[in-house]
Amino acid sequence: MPPKKQANADGSLESRYAQLVARRHIKDDAAQRQVLTALEALSAQLKPRRGLFKKQATRGLYIWGNVGRGKSMLMDLFYDHVPVKKKRRIHFHAFMQEVHMRIHKLRKEKLTDPVAVLAQQLAEETTLLCFDELQANDVADATLLYRLFSGLFEADVMIVSTSNHPPASLYTGGHQRERFAKFITLIEECMQVMALSSPADYRQMQMKSEQRAYFYPLGPDADAFIDHMLKHLAVGAQRVETLAVHGRVTFFALYKDAIGRFTFQELCESALGAADYLALAERLDTLIVTDIPKLAADKRNEAKRFMTLVDALYEHKVKLIATADVAPDQLYPDGDGAFEFKRTASRLAEMQSEKYSGK
Repeated sequence: MPPKKQANADGSLESRYAQLVARRHIKDDAAQRQVLTALEALSAQLKPRRGLFKKQATRGLYIWGNVGRGKSMLMDLFYDHVPVKKKRRIHFHAFMQEVHMRIHKLRKEKLTDPVAVLAQQLAEETTLLCFDELQANDVADATLLYRLFSGLFEADVMIVSTSNHPPASLYTGGHQRERFAKFITLIEECMQVMALSSPADYRQMQMKSEQRAYFYPLGPDADAFIDHMLKHLAVGAQRVETLAVHGRVTFFALYKDAIGRFTFQELCESALGAADYLALAERLDTLIVTDIPKLAADKRNEAKRFMTLVDALYEHKVKLIATADVAPDQLYPDGDGAFEFKRTASRLAEMQSEKYSGK
């Protein structure tokens, strides 16, 4: 481990990282520092001198690596540091949800090329886009992503993203992988690709919660755990609440003003998707999910919904209380998307830590 550096007076990214190390908020990590150097170079491009960056050879950074290595932490450090007003930091699931909604609206206006119009609109709104957990699940998005990102790069929008996969393995749908070839090539040509190869999983290291929030296995003890948590939260009587998204109405038990309760079946074995989970994450401070089963290899759809749910909760800092049949890393060990599910297991672990807080 390199020696700790004292914070400099120049306000650089490296000095801010050194401050976090000195305060023991994070551990000094040589692999993280390599990525930090690349982010520092991007920050210099965004400094307002003779206008913003124009036609740079590198128009962003693609950071990939295993879960818990600090990818999102470094991107957030960069995002908070850069002197740019027109910037957005958004989870990629939420961004794609927005993209589809805006394209749908533009098509209603009878525009001949709504994707190109949207790229121009986004370029006018943002100079910097930061995406957490960039991934491609739907083959129908292949052409859309290529054309949208091409338009953003052409308009000199800088993009920084994190992912669990290198670009060549970005598409996780399994079928028709070749349709993403142009999008993958675009990323490799326009963005610097860096692997964050730290050997440590910092999320697992942070699991020192005084209060257990994920209970397994299922059974009478798990039921008693939920009863105990409800008493601890002093929730009082429950009422039936409705959530309406795109014409779908979901009913659930609500305690106080922002504590919701569902079974896994209600959330992940029904026709809900990213929009529903984002709406719940914006509505609730705490989500109780009971009866999460161990998912067999043929339960890809249920696993994917649960992954999307956890991502939405994580992004909005919603507290999760859950009962399950097995530990997080054993929920979906095999089947299509099992590798991606490791991120979900890691996030479930982090959501029990002292550093994870509600909204």
